[in-house]
Amino acid sequence: MMSLFPMAILTVFQRDHLGLSVAQVMIVQAAFAASLAILEFPSGYLADRIGYRPTMILASATSVVGWSVYSLATGFATVVVGELLLGASISLVSGTSSAMLYESLDERGRAGDFARWFGRSRFFGQVAEGSAALVAGLLFVHAERLPFQLMIVVWVLNLGVSLALVEPRYVRHRPDRALAHVIALVRYVGRHAYLRAVFAIAIAVGVGTFVPVWLVQLYATDAGVPLSWLGPIWAVANYVVALGSAASDRAGRTVGMNLVLLLCCGLLALGYFGMGLTTAWWGFVFYFAFNLARGLSAPLIAHAEQEAIPSGDRASLVSMRSLLFRAAFIAVGPAAGAAIDRVGQHAVLLGLGVVLVTTALLAWGRLVRAPHARDVSASPTPPSG
Repeated sequence: MMSLFPMAILTVFQRDHLGLSVAQVMIVQAAFAASLAILEFPSGYLADRIGYRPTMILASATSVVGWSVYSLATGFATVVVGELLLGASISLVSGTSSAMLYESLDERGRAGDFARWFGRSRFFGQVAEGSAALVAGLLFVHAERLPFQLMIVVWVLNLGVSLALVEPRYVRHRPDRALAHVIALVRYVGRHAYLRAVFAIAIAVGVGTFVPVWLVQLYATDAGVPLSWLGPIWAVANYVVALGSAASDRAGRTVGMNLVLLLCCGLLALGYFGMGLTTAWWGFVFYFAFNLARGLSAPLIAHAEQEAIPSGDRASLVSMRSLLFRAAFIAVGPAAGAAIDRVGQHAVLLGLGVVLVTTALLAWGRLVRAPHARDVSASPTPPSG
């Protein structure tokens, strides 16, 4: 699913071939985030109820339709429809895949290896995305819609993978009153200080590393970087995420999760202030700091939240955190795009750096002060309806 051929040229395609402004590009991504935000928690809750394998099958079929629409897009409206469908698909995967991995390991008595396996899955996923980016520019020059058409083939293959998955054994909560169960889940997070802190750092670092993803292509081309470089730049960025993901578990075991996440806050600062203060064509190299932060942080944060979440509600609560992340991006992304249209990228990147790095450091401080999941006596009780 990570073989994303269009990603290296997506914003250029939207702006130069479909006529979208930078503000509209960010609105499109906000529409994608809104689709995820609306469906994120319901889809995770559905996955916990009907099973992880059926949910992944449904996600694959939805993506086939979404990329079919995108490959025929003619303007802003059709791009939004495609993004909404893709958002629905990713919402079904979000929470479900990590929950399935954790439960599969836990069934074999290997839950402690989750960060290692999660890091491995991200490593191969980012290598796939980076490798797809290497040929994206050539595909785009040959036929501008070919990268989008290839995504239909990717998700047809992914549908076959989903059909081959084996459902793990885990606690199934079948509440008589779904609404009461949902309220209990929210209350569970509310009384669990460590899980709230993990959610906060996940959202802060996530938004901090995600916003530049939609700016770097325009940042590079506006600075004079040739269009043919976009694929290799995207590929290197994904390989950096892959290397960070591969090193994450060992780094966490060596120096501890808290120090690794503090390093990630420092990498956010390096990325924003480096890109914001550099006017030379090579300023895009600071973007790789965001990629390293994303790779190092994600496996450790995912393991921490899985440890704090009871079986049977994993997809629901991970999706709840993803919902909050998407809502945060909706608040930041379009505003950043509109500001760039008015005052340019460098000033906006510096402003974002001040706000997002400060937010990440505050979230890190909250995590350090929170009692660990294993020390929270009330936390293991599964929230049932």
